[in-house]
Amino acid sequence: MHKPDIKDLLERYKSGDCTEQERSLVETWYLTWDTPSLDLSEQELISDLELIKQELPRKRRRIGGYFQMAAAAAVVLITLTAVFYYFNYREPVRNLVNPIELGKIVPGTNKATLTLADGSTVVLDAATPIDGINQFGVKINKSAEGKLVYVSDKNAKVADAYNTIITPKGGQYEVTLPDGTKVWLNAASKLRFPVVFAGNERQVELSGEAYFEVARDRKKPFKVKAEQQEIMVLGTHFNVNAYKDDAFTKTTLLEGSVRVSKGSAQALLTPGQQAVSNAGSAVINVRKDVDIQESIAWKNGLFMFEQEDIFSIMNKISRWYDIVVEYRGDLKGKKYSGNISKFEDVTEVLKTMQLTGSIQFKIEGRRIIVMP
Repeated sequence: MHKPDIKDLLERYKSGDCTEQERSLVETWYLTWDTPSLDLSEQELISDLELIKQELPRKRRRIGGYFQMAAAAAVVLITLTAVFYYFNYREPVRNLVNPIELGKIVPGTNKATLTLADGSTVVLDAATPIDGINQFGVKINKSAEGKLVYVSDKNAKVADAYNTIITPKGGQYEVTLPDGTKVWLNAASKLRFPVVFAGNERQVELSGEAYFEVARDRKKPFKVKAEQQEIMVLGTHFNVNAYKDDAFTKTTLLEGSVRVSKGSAQALLTPGQQAVSNAGSAVINVRKDVDIQESIAWKNGLFMFEQEDIFSIMNKISRWYDIVVEYRGDLKGKKYSGNISKFEDVTEVLKTMQLTGSIQFKIEGRRIIVMP
């Protein structure tokens, strides 16, 4: 393509007069930055790249009762592809032959299953109403936003009774516990908690990932028992990532303070710190000045990767889209960084990653095959 053709295309892109195919061409050129093939001066190139950056779409989506700002997450497509490209040594981008067009795998939604103290189950989704369930003086309602809310009155009976919320792959859910603590459960997670917080502490059990905003009660510390870690707090905001199929358990503190324990090992966290442990060690490692937004990106509607290997990335995608992942070829040692909206069709996520030229995907039903 000659310079006059390029300038004409860019002008039509800016004015909104180009076709969808031409828009795709311009934005793909920007993302892959194939500068050797363009007859432009350095100044013209910089100017045109900035033009395209400004024109890339910025979306606002409403999911589960709150807005997700894709643009505020650092320009989803630009950041992901540009950084992926950099960390893969700027290999030439391959032509996408029949690019992942088979099947349609949509993102997850707000859904879960609640198991009551008597063993009965309640489906939690947008379509199923909840009619004033009462357990030992504790009422269970669903808010207008679809969140589960426990309301405890003064007549609540002390009982050794527990409820359990389980989110499947492709699900997430928010619940307000009897003490007022708010919990956001990520996909493929499980939270077990008492119907009434009796005794000297409030203890819950977590498998998977959850973000907690703990109601303050100095007389009753809040305790989370998770894979490889136990977290003690009074009132604070923190995230716990404790999937059994992940190598590490991570507790990240946003506000307040928490004490993390594993056996005899302990660590006191301050905001911006993360406690990391694994099954093969009794040690708790404390990371300082971590990116707390990365830790709660899932809650805010994003996948956020920071020098993360493809296996860890695909674990997250597998849980949210409820798919099976198969690996072919040597994929070890490749790490990526970037941000992607969780609420895109999975094909859009994979196409963006595939633009790096270092990885390919194939969809067969609900199976995604990953290849170098």
